[in-house]
Amino acid sequence: MKIGKTFFVEQPSSQQSRPRLAVTLGDPAGIGPEVVLKALADSEITTDCEVVVIGSRSLLETAYNQLGEQMGGEKALLANPEHLSILNVELEASVTEQITPGVGNAASGAASFAYLEKAITHTLAGEFDGIVTAPIAKSLWQAVGHDYPGQTEVLAQYSGVKKYGMLFVARSPHSNYQLRTLLATTHIPLRQVPDSLTAQLMTNKLELLVDCLQNNFGLKTPRIAISGLNPHSGEQGQLGNEEQDWLIPWLEEERQKHPQLQLHGPVPPDTLWVTLGQAWYNSSYSCPYDAYLALYHDQGLIPVKLVAFDRAVNTTIGLPFVRTSPDHGTAFDIAGQGIANATSMKAAIRLAVELALFTV
Repeated sequence: MKIGKTFFVEQPSSQQSRPRLAVTLGDPAGIGPEVVLKALADSEITTDCEVVVIGSRSLLETAYNQLGEQMGGEKALLANPEHLSILNVELEASVTEQITPGVGNAASGAASFAYLEKAITHTLAGEFDGIVTAPIAKSLWQAVGHDYPGQTEVLAQYSGVKKYGMLFVARSPHSNYQLRTLLATTHIPLRQVPDSLTAQLMTNKLELLVDCLQNNFGLKTPRIAISGLNPHSGEQGQLGNEEQDWLIPWLEEERQKHPQLQLHGPVPPDTLWVTLGQAWYNSSYSCPYDAYLALYHDQGLIPVKLVAFDRAVNTTIGLPFVRTSPDHGTAFDIAGQGIANATSMKAAIRLAVELALFTV
């Protein structure tokens, strides 16, 4: 396994026909327990992998019973915790007593961090091929002193990698088109984006993306669309100088360094995503891009969530193991009601299996 780079080879190991995945519960006051139980109730999901749930058994059992009541006794739609492999994370009684579905607080934040830590520790020890993480609330981590922008940064720090990225992947149910969008910057305030974007950062992200597309998706000469930062990509400096000052020169240098790649851009942000929409809904449309490189969080995720909110998967590239996550939050407002959609969680597990099959 290569650390901090690609971790896939061309042929899967015969010993890994059923990858072993750690699935965390996320924030237990959110919809994490519900989407995990619903996903694992689907035999098509569990046939191809061995899943171990990382969380508090008592909270999962309580969620199972409460959700069954909310769903009119339809427990068949939920996996029974008695039949699941669970790596139990013991919580103090005083903490467990404070955790209630729909009410996120410091206690639920502390629990979700403990679940992730446990999953990382056991995965780095070689016990799992990958981690699928249910959603957490970043503010509740900070409430208990865990000052991280999100799960991605914790995974990277604990794994000891410096180069990593958030790649969002989704398969269209209309056209079978697979979108792939990488974010150059992630969980930072918008006002910090221009200062955070540098030629070196862009090179790091582009290298990660190319490596992933070539080795994980089999695209040897990938076509990548790179977004501009400003409206109309700066309009020759009339609407911002970043493109003229460094983004366009950087892109020209990358084209010279990698003539085998098809690097398009900087594409104006307001027209960049038209091709995504056309490819997502129209099976006869041939998208000119294999992947998109967006410059900041909302620039990339608004279009992704617009077309694929219930099936997009966040996968962290650059780690020494597979990590995927559903592309939605804790949804405290509907937690415990039995109405959460588990489609994205199922997609996250499926993608983790697909990627882990090629892990060495």
